[in-house]
Amino acid sequence: MLRNFDLPETLIFYGIDAIIDKTQKIRPGVLRLIEEAIGLDIPSIILSESLTMNELAKIVEATDPSGTFQKLSNEKLLHYRSSLEEFIVEEDAMTDDEEADVYIPFRFVGKGVGHAPCPAALYDAINTITISPKGFGGSAGFGVKNWEAGRIPLPQHCVVFVCSTSDRRKTNVLDRSDGSGSISRDRCISSRYCGMRTVYIEDEGMICTAEHVADAIVESLGTEEDWEMITIDDISTPGSFWLNMMQPKDADGYRISTEDIIEEDMDRRSLANSLDDSEKDTISIDNEKNRDVPDEEDIAKMLADLDSL
Repeated sequence: MLRNFDLPETLIFYGIDAIIDKTQKIRPGVLRLIEEAIGLDIPSIILSESLTMNELAKIVEATDPSGTFQKLSNEKLLHYRSSLEEFIVEEDAMTDDEEADVYIPFRFVGKGVGHAPCPAALYDAINTITISPKGFGGSAGFGVKNWEAGRIPLPQHCVVFVCSTSDRRKTNVLDRSDGSGSISRDRCISSRYCGMRTVYIEDEGMICTAEHVADAIVESLGTEEDWEMITIDDISTPGSFWLNMMQPKDADGYRISTEDIIEEDMDRRSLANSLDDSEKDTISIDNEKNRDVPDEEDIAKMLADLDSL
């Protein structure tokens, strides 16, 4: 059954720069957007690739004199996650059925292996919380039928916020050599791999690297006075930036399997991290030999063919 209007099921702030601006203050509009989401029973996640969950919480909460972030975290309305460590399944993500097995995420990332553009960190993050989905029915709540049990958020109903300022930040991830060269673009790509919508915040003075991989490119989530702001209505489906739900796609727009991408990427990175330098050099040489690149003999033949024309 389809709904005419779908609210986001989870907001994900990917990287601390999506929360804190260049002045080391809470980014204008962020707290207002999170509180608006909470009023609609929509949880938020702050996900980091360079800080542990405790480090992330300390930095975010230290920049918030009102103490709102700490209060929301204590009430399990705001969740801190890090791809540097295994995610902890919270109590609200466990089944109520005593005979059923305790709910466990599909996959643990750990040790920084699942960083962008691999979608594993995003995929794991939403697997650690549950939501109570909105019911189906007519306008003004007429004939609404609610879900019988909670479930994890669906990726196509998650909205990821990425900031261009992340490209200035040094990260502690183990391997960035397979990325696009831009942390913020990698995060947009990993969101696409998951089938999540992405809002890219282009800070003043930064180069936008999210062309063709972000669903929306904005200058801010709100001004100091919040006259110009991004609201939940804007990022709903349909909303100000998109009409339909997202499906997992690669950077070129082709449909992919999120789980296959994760399996391939994590197997490759785990292997690379376990090798010493000499083994990595050997694999690099072997890969170069296996590339479909013409050698000198092939080039000579092609030139001879051209001379005969």
